Amino acid sequence: MEITYKILATDGKEYGPVNLQQLQGWVREGRVSAETQLLRSDLVEWMAASRFAELALQPVGATPPVFTASPVAAGTAGSIDLMELDKRVRSGGSWYYWVAALSLVNSVMAFTGGGGGFVIGLSVTQFLDVMLAEAGGNAKVIALVLGVVAAGAFATFGVFACKRHSWAFIVGMVLYAFDTLLTVLAQHWLGLAFHAWVLVSLFLGLRASMQANAMAKAG
Repeated sequence: MEITYKILATDGKEYGPVNLQQLQGWVREGRVSAETQLLRSDLVEWMAASRFAELALQPVGATPPVFTASPVAAGTAGSIDLMELDKRVRSGGSWYYWVAALSLVNSVMAFTGGGGGFVIGLSVTQFLDVMLAEAGGNAKVIALVLGVVAAGAFATFGVFACKRHSWAFIVGMVLYAFDTLLTVLAQHWLGLAFHAWVLVSLFLGLRASMQANAMAKAG
């Protein structure tokens, strides 16, 4: 849960709650001084703003100290950073679910004889659907089974990627990059644009995953 703040202004009224970025904006605007009373959502006591390390405000008349954040303040800031990185990890990892779901829809549509398809889905399963459909017999069933397996694999990558397993990002990106090459060979340019966007999103998720794991390891 995001840390929020309330202030007790000079007019005797309470303002807030606001997040840290908004509060820092109030500091820059002069609405919050070192002596302004603050209440942080993870505390039960009102304290002067100068007591909060994240605001870097010095008490009136104080000699500039060698600034050291208290363990509580440092831990809070670290938690906020880690939460933001986790959001980016889940944002990137969730693309595996989209690829899996839309690939599965494409396979089902091909099996039932429906037309069209989603460009974010896997190109390899669409190729197999077309090739095996022309073979007749049980080939359409085989194509559907392969489509389900491929969708299940990407959904699994999504589960582990969202849990900050970097290998899931890497393996999934490599496989999706090969799928992108098939999209190029098919000269499906709209599909190529979407594939490129997904790859960029996965890369950003991987980078956030590695940063979050490094931060967690460092304690």
